[in-house]
Amino acid sequence: MVAVEEHLIFIKELGRLFDEYSQCEDEGLKKEIYKDIQLIEEAISISN
Repeated sequence: MVAVEEHLIFIKELGRLFDEYSQCEDEGLKKEIYKDIQLIEEAISISN
């Protein structure tokens, strides 16, 4: 199970990735960022 501190780190990273995604103009890089977002969302959902 993911500790509260780790959960907060995941949420902070999600925010950073969303910002990066919205500012990115390279479609290939956007796809990679989106994959990272999905991976972190999955980690958060597993921990609940």
